[in-house]
Amino acid sequence: MLFASALLLAFSCPAYASPLYDDYADVTENDLKNTVILSPQSSMAFINGHKASAVQPMVKEGRTFIPLRFVSEGLGAEVDWNSDDSTITIRYADKVLSFQTGKKTISINGRASEMEAPAALFDRTAYIPLRDIGEALDKKVVYVQKTEVRPYSLILLRDADAAAIENSRLIRVCQWLFEGKVVVYSDRFITVMKENGRLLVSNSNDFDLFAPFTYEPFVPKKNEVRLGDIWFNTDMGHFYLNYAYGTTREFSLYRVDGETIARVAVEKVPIKAVKTYRDAVYYLTAYERGILNADETTNLKSASFHDGKWKSDFLGEPGYYYGFDTLGKAYEWPITDDGVSTFGYQRSGNLSSEERKNTFGFYQLDLKGHRHERMTR
Repeated sequence: MLFASALLLAFSCPAYASPLYDDYADVTENDLKNTVILSPQSSMAFINGHKASAVQPMVKEGRTFIPLRFVSEGLGAEVDWNSDDSTITIRYADKVLSFQTGKKTISINGRASEMEAPAALFDRTAYIPLRDIGEALDKKVVYVQKTEVRPYSLILLRDADAAAIENSRLIRVCQWLFEGKVVVYSDRFITVMKENGRLLVSNSNDFDLFAPFTYEPFVPKKNEVRLGDIWFNTDMGHFYLNYAYGTTREFSLYRVDGETIARVAVEKVPIKAVKTYRDAVYYLTAYERGILNADETTNLKSASFHDGKWKSDFLGEPGYYYGFDTLGKAYEWPITDDGVSTFGYQRSGNLSSEERKNTFGFYQLDLKGHRHERMTR
């Protein structure tokens, strides 16, 4: 009886802590539902996205074994242990699994089959081969091998439709968390870590290459074309612009308040200027070669914070281009309670040169919505 009690204690449920979707902005709680992330090098795990103290997986004779009750109950299964004949029964969804420690035979809904190795007891904890339990519970199993620069292997068990967990950037963030790194913010574009009291940001092209993440005024240099790694200083504080030049070629804008970082917007064209007015962010983009939906949007955007997220929308009349003329000359765009005032013209649409020229002028754009008025100067 003493042994059976100790075994049950080894099977105890995990204590949950901070969720993974707080560390990585591009996954949701629903994306991580019915998932388990483990590492043979760690006694930490993520169950449904929540960090937990785990029973460590083990590798024996080239096979990976995972702690049976920890993983099964983490996925929502019921596990029973019969100490009389060392039989373990798992009930999950419409399946009933039954097997004995020390034997390869497993019964799934009454049909017997062979596992690649017997379930076994180690240090009073029941272990089962990774592939066998994954297949028996209809989970996809992913094994990410460790490398010289990534010293933690990862084991992922997920539902067939939960593909978000296999994002390479998310997997890298998980490895850092298993290593004990302090991840301040991460998403599909950047990771910001805290190391020795300093903030560091990853390179968009090489996720393992970091540089200091501190405000530095951007001073354009002659003949320099710089599209990312640019800071803006506004009345609302600092904003950081990243350019994913090696991957998606998208531009992501972040508000940075100490160690509080939030993504404000993602654009497919360069962001040239950022301003704030009251509680909103305004930014001007430039697309020299045009964009696919130019007739449905403009290059002047506003973003506001609602329901825990920043949401952006275009300002002015769809199809118009503001803040620049046809030669690329930039114009001021002051913001007041009355709106945003700047030069603009209708860029999209099948207009003749004369018709387009007739739209050249200074406009006042409402701070919200898709309306402008031509100004008399």
